[in-house]
Amino acid sequence: MKASFHIVVLSFLMLFVAANVDGQIVRPYPQGEDTVHKNTVLHADPRLAIVTKKRKNKSGVGIYSGKGYRVQIYNGPSRNKANEIKVDFMQHFPGIHMYLTYVSPHFRVKAGDFRTRDDAAGTLREAVDLYGNSCMIVPDIITIHAVKQ
Repeated sequence: MKASFHIVVLSFLMLFVAANVDGQIVRPYPQGEDTVHKNTVLHADPRLAIVTKKRKNKSGVGIYSGKGYRVQIYNGPSRNKANEIKVDFMQHFPGIHMYLTYVSPHFRVKAGDFRTRDDAAGTLREAVDLYGNSCMIVPDIITIHAVKQ
């Protein structure tokens, strides 16, 4: 048992030494970005750069997501009505982000990124005045813009 383990380890080391020729580590994704650092060339998958980059908007504020609340204005099967309500709400409240989602068989129009229910309550009152009592506060994963880098 120990002999077979040693053979596996030895073959792995030989494979690593064969891949490390002249200080260059050969990676299986040669079509990606190349990085040169101290005589070592790393070939990386281009998707890795996308995953590792932090998203930033133009003002340099980090964009993160977390638990919070949104005001649901519409929940129904009509895509046209959902778009109409979304556009109408955006005209009344241009500073509030709107979200249109589809969860079969319903379209949902949600407004805002609120951290607490109390923050969403004011928008809910205004939405009820415009669209009736079908509006409600719902928990959701929200976008948080307030973290400085």
